[in-house]
Amino acid sequence: MIVPLSKIKVRKDEDGVFIAKSALLPGCHAHGRDKGEAVLRFQEAAKAHLGALLESGRPIPPPFRDKFILAA
Repeated sequence: MIVPLSKIKVRKDEDGVFIAKSALLPGCHAHGRDKGEAVLRFQEAAKAHLGALLESGRPIPPPFRDKFILAA
């Protein structure tokens, strides 16, 4: 798990789609048909988001600096 579940916010939009995001990773979000799917997709998006930051040389957000290592 990349982002602790307690740090993920999920809301249901007007179309019935669940959207997950976290203040720990600004700009990263995911959606799903239900809350569980949105959270799962958010975890996958968070991993990709952090990987892209690392590969591009942009700073990793403080909560992840000591924990995130991109495996080759």
